[in-house]
Amino acid sequence: MVEQRTDGLDANSVWIREGDVRLEGQDCDARLMALRVGLRRHFGVRAVGAAAADEEVERALVALHGAGHLAALAAAGEEPAVMPELAPPGLEPDIPVNAALVAAAREAVRTAISAADRLLEGDRYAYAVCRPPGHHAGPDFIGGYCYLNNAAAAVQALREGGLAPVGVLDLDLHYPNGTSELVERMGGDATLHSLHAAPVTNVAAGTELPRAPRERAHAFAAAPDPTAYLAEVEASLAELAASSAALVVSLGYDTAEGDPHGSWHFGPEVFAGIGRLLAATELPVCVVQEGGYALEALAPCSHAFAAGLLGEDPV
Repeated sequence: MVEQRTDGLDANSVWIREGDVRLEGQDCDARLMALRVGLRRHFGVRAVGAAAADEEVERALVALHGAGHLAALAAAGEEPAVMPELAPPGLEPDIPVNAALVAAAREAVRTAISAADRLLEGDRYAYAVCRPPGHHAGPDFIGGYCYLNNAAAAVQALREGGLAPVGVLDLDLHYPNGTSELVERMGGDATLHSLHAAPVTNVAAGTELPRAPRERAHAFAAAPDPTAYLAEVEASLAELAASSAALVVSLGYDTAEGDPHGSWHFGPEVFAGIGRLLAATELPVCVVQEGGYALEALAPCSHAFAAGLLGEDPV
């Protein structure tokens, strides 16, 4: 487990807009605490700090995001403000930006890169416990609490380190519109599979999914049965593992029961199943935290995932 530095910043999200409704923000540092509690309960989890150098972070950000995107975020002030120029194509802006959130997003990227670096050093598994999430941040847009793309930064680090091709599996409730555009630009070095809810509201009306030839997008019209969901996870992993040297998993717990941004009802056993399926691939796995905002569900779910991936705790 690679832990994000927080440095005492007041970097909790302020608000988010869903449709025509503005809601209180749910992304906060308390999420990190709850996830750490669950993961640390497992005897096989070792905690390390995010150690990627500033130069490595900068190199990844420049490779992934446009100069205008990075300049706009760097200019953010202390007060939260909407940046219409960074809205996703064809959509209205749905989150504000301030300097503290940008600083937290940069630390999340550092954490994801640090987790990828653990794989390059020979670890089989690494879990980036980071926030804000990143999979809705594209080359030149933000959205859905996401300002910079953590999963894509992990993929970029693996590619630079020679551990490629990379299979990317997004298991958040929401379609990873940012990761999709970034992975598409990586050509044959990366392939994206996403399992998410329908309808997909974070792309412009009329957008056909999947967006790219090397992408698989499986949408569930209603909350899926856990067995059916895990069968789709298994199918995606079989396809990705056949052509990948490593996996990056964008893992969201917003599919869990009671999530304020969710509509599914998964219990911890589903995340244990995901962990077991990942272990069965026998590939190096870098997990990058995405959504999941029901604080009381995060520790049980993250512990169950670790138990599935690493084996149950000894009695």
